[in-house]
Amino acid sequence: MKDIFICEDHTIIIDGLKLLFQQSPDYRIIGYSLTGAGVIEKIEKENPDILILDLNLKDSDGLELIEQIRKTNKSLKIVVLTMYPDEFLIERARKLGANAYLQKSVSNEELLEALHKIETSEFYLSKALTEESERRKKFRDHFAHKMKLTKRELELIPLLARGISSAEIADQLSVSALTIDTHRKNIFRKLEINTSIELVNFAHENNLL
Repeated sequence: MKDIFICEDHTIIIDGLKLLFQQSPDYRIIGYSLTGAGVIEKIEKENPDILILDLNLKDSDGLELIEQIRKTNKSLKIVVLTMYPDEFLIERARKLGANAYLQKSVSNEELLEALHKIETSEFYLSKALTEESERRKKFRDHFAHKMKLTKRELELIPLLARGISSAEIADQLSVSALTIDTHRKNIFRKLEINTSIELVNFAHENNLL
């Protein structure tokens, strides 16, 4: 039996998870927290096998918690359970060491399936998010060809439109901030725009966010 600790600030989600795992012979909840404060210490004390983590906690950034946990704990399985289907967050969570990324709309059956699969796979992305990612990829490939954008430039448009800094994007993609700034200039030139507001409007109009 695997022990689960939950970090989630909505009690209705915790209650639903409790009910689910009460009916499962493979998992049990050994603790939970409504805030991110003290979670690392609680994990060290309780020593769970799995952490189910919300990204948007009232007092903490879930991504920062993943990063902090991974500095000292490599074996804990971290399952992100969130409202956000954002591709940047998915990739960031994966890079920081999450083992799965699921939306809160996921079915009980798929959540249990994900918990089983992370024992043998490096990263599990929910089926709905995988399908959406494939749909977006097909659209973007066509769009990139039409606008003569490179794959990297197309990847950067939604990130830049969200106001994410060049330094943060550079860290995410393991390149220099100067490289990101160069891509930004090329994007503006190809799209014939001059301001970030125009980029935001362009991204919205073309379903790139």
